[in-house]
Amino acid sequence: MKKILLLLLVLPVYIFAQQREVFRIDSLPKEGVVLNKGWRWHIGDDPDFAKFNFDDSQWESIDPSQEVSSMPVIPKGINWFRLHLSINQDLLNQMVIMVRQSGASEIYINGKLIHKIGKISQNFRKIEAINPRYKSFSFPCNKDSVQVLAVRYTLHPRMLYSRMFSHSYHFLHLRLITPYHATELSYQLFGSNDERTIARFSLFLLLGVLYFALFLFNKSKKVYLYFSLYALFYAFIWYVFDLENKNEHLIYWFYIDCFLLIVQIATVFILLKAVYDLMEQNLDLLFYSIIIIGLLSIPSSIWVKNGFLFFSIGFFTMANLAVLVAAIKAFLGNKRGAWIIAIGGVVYLISWVMFILQIYGLISPNQPLYYFEIAFYSVPIAVAIYLGYESGLTNSMLQQKLHENEALAFEKQQILSSQNETLERQVEQRTAELRASQAQLIQSEKLASLGELTAGIAHEIQNPLNFVNNFAEVSAEMLDEMHEELEKGDTIEAIAIATDLKTNLEKINHHGQRASSIVKGMLEHSRASTGVKEPTDINALADEYLRLAYHGLRAKDSSFNAAMETHFDSDLPKVEVIPQDIGRVLLNLINNAFYAVAERSRSTVGAPLAGAQSYVPTVTISTQKIDNQILIMVQDNGNGIPDSIKDKIFQPFFTTKPTGQGTGLGLSLAYDIVTKGHGGTLEVVSNEREGTTFVMTLEQV
Repeated sequence: MKKILLLLLVLPVYIFAQQREVFRIDSLPKEGVVLNKGWRWHIGDDPDFAKFNFDDSQWESIDPSQEVSSMPVIPKGINWFRLHLSINQDLLNQMVIMVRQSGASEIYINGKLIHKIGKISQNFRKIEAINPRYKSFSFPCNKDSVQVLAVRYTLHPRMLYSRMFSHSYHFLHLRLITPYHATELSYQLFGSNDERTIARFSLFLLLGVLYFALFLFNKSKKVYLYFSLYALFYAFIWYVFDLENKNEHLIYWFYIDCFLLIVQIATVFILLKAVYDLMEQNLDLLFYSIIIIGLLSIPSSIWVKNGFLFFSIGFFTMANLAVLVAAIKAFLGNKRGAWIIAIGGVVYLISWVMFILQIYGLISPNQPLYYFEIAFYSVPIAVAIYLGYESGLTNSMLQQKLHENEALAFEKQQILSSQNETLERQVEQRTAELRASQAQLIQSEKLASLGELTAGIAHEIQNPLNFVNNFAEVSAEMLDEMHEELEKGDTIEAIAIATDLKTNLEKINHHGQRASSIVKGMLEHSRASTGVKEPTDINALADEYLRLAYHGLRAKDSSFNAAMETHFDSDLPKVEVIPQDIGRVLLNLINNAFYAVAERSRSTVGAPLAGAQSYVPTVTISTQKIDNQILIMVQDNGNGIPDSIKDKIFQPFFTTKPTGQGTGLGLSLAYDIVTKGHGGTLEVVSNEREGTTFVMTLEQV
C-alpha cells in the first residue's frame, strides 16, 4: 500500500519532468553556471506567469543571455521568461545568483519574488535602464527536485543600444555561483577595468600637463601643444568612461558614446599632426585617407550594425600605420631621434593587432587586455623618450657651444685688452697733446689780455709823459729866462720865474707819480698770481681796469668811442680777493662789453631805420653790497646774447668772435676764477638788441 502511494506522488513529477525541458545542475565550477538554456519567453504581463504550476509549454524558446543587439526582435514592453531548474540538493545552500541586464526586472522562484532590479510600471514612465554590471543576491530554493525561475522584464523604451567602445548590453544574463567566486569574478570583470581606466586617465593627464608646460616654455614649437591636446583629450575620454561605468542609468550612454567617438577621432587627428610635425614630414595621401576613414567611421559606428568594428579596426590600424610610416621616413631622412618614434610606432601597431586578435578570442581571450594598454601608451611614451633624447643632445650641443663661446670670449678679451692698452697709450698721448694745446691757448689768451692791457697802459701813460715832457721843456726855457734876469740884476723877475718853475716841477712830479703807478699796475698784472688773497678796493680796481680796457681798445681802433658809466657803492668795504685774478676777470668782462657795443655801433652806421644814428655805445660798471655779498655788474647796450647759446658761453673754447679774434677761453677762465678760486658766482642776463649784464657775486668774509 505504501509503495502505491509513493508511486502516485512521484508519478506527476515524473510526467511533468518528461513534458518540460529542465536545466540540470549537478556541480558548480569556479566560474559558475550560466543559465542560457531551457528558457521560455512570452510577451505580455500576467501575475500567474510567476506561479510554479503555470503551463508555459506554448511559449517560445529563447536564450536571454545574449546581448540586446544579437537578440531577435523583442517589443519594448513587459516580457516574461521562465526556466525549470533541477539542482543537486547539496548545492542549494552554497550558491548565489548573479544577474547582468540592461533593463528592469523582477525575479521569482516558485512564484515568490526574491529580487527586484529597477522599476517597472505599466505606463513605462518610471522604467530605468540599469548599468550592465553583475548584481549578486541569494538563491532561496526549496528542496524540491525542480525549481521554476520566472523573470518579469522590460527594456527602456527610449534607450538606444549600441556596440560602440565594446559596451555589452546584455538582455538577461544569469549565473549561479558560490558567493566567494561571485566576488572574485565581479572584481575580475569590473574592478580591474576601473583601476585601468583611472590609471589611463592619470597617465594621460600627467602627459598633457607636461607637454603643455613644455609649450609654455617654448611657444615656437607648436608640436608640444598638439601632444598636450592629444593627451588631455584622452584623459577626458577615460574620465568620462569612468563616470559612465559607475552610472546606474544608461539612457544617455548612446549620446555620450557618439560624442566620445567624435572626440576620439579628433584626438587621433591631433596625434597624427603632432607626429608629422615632430618628424618634419609633409601631410601626405595616407594622412588625408585616414581623415576620410575617420569621418566615415562616425556614421557607420552609429547606424550600421557592428559598424564600430570599422572604426576600431580600420581607422585605428590605419592611424597606427601612418605613425609608423612617418617615423620610418624621418629615420631614412636622417632625422635625429626618429628611430625612437619608429620603435614606438612598431610597438603601437603590433600591440593593436594583438589586441584585436585577443578581442575575437584568437589568442588568450581570458587574460587581461595588456596589449590594449601597451598600444595606447607606446606612442606617448616614445614621444616623451624622444623629447628627453632631443633635450640631452641639445644640452650637449649647448655645452659645446658654450665652451666654444668661452674660448672665443677669452680670445676676444685678449684682443680687447691689447686694444685697450693701445687706446690708453693713444689717449694719454692725445691728452698730453690736448693739455699742451690747452696750455698754449690759455697762454695765448693771457698774452692777448696782456696785450690789450699793455695797449691801454701805453695809451694811459702817454698823457703824464706828455705833461712831464712839456713842463720840462717850459722849465728849461724859464731857467734860461731866469738866468738872463739875474744877469740884468732883476731879482724880482727872477724870483717870479723861480716860483713858476717850482710849480712846473710839482706838476712834473705829479704826472711822474701817475706814470709810475700805471707802470706798477702793469707789472702787477703781468706777474703770475700768487694765490694769496688780500683786502682789495673793488671800486678802484674796477675803475682802473675800465679805463685801461677802453684805452686799449682805442689803441687798436682810434675811431671807436664809447661812453663809460660807473655806479660804485661808496660804502663798499674792501674784499679779500686775489687782485690779479679778479683784475683779469674784470678786464675780460669789460673787453667783451666794449666789443659788443663796438659791434652794434658798426651795424647801426648807415642803417635806414629812423633813430639808428642816435645809438650811443655805453658800458656801465656797478658795485653793490647786499648783506654779506658784493655784487659787481658789467653792463653793455650791445646786441645781446641769443638764447640758443646762453648755456654755452662759459664752456671752454666756445666763442662767437670771428676766427683769429678769440680763443673761447676768456669767459671760461673768468668763470673758474670766480667760482672755484673765490667761491662766488658768475651769471649772465641778456636780451637780444637790448644788451648784456654779467653779474659777479663775491662773499664778504
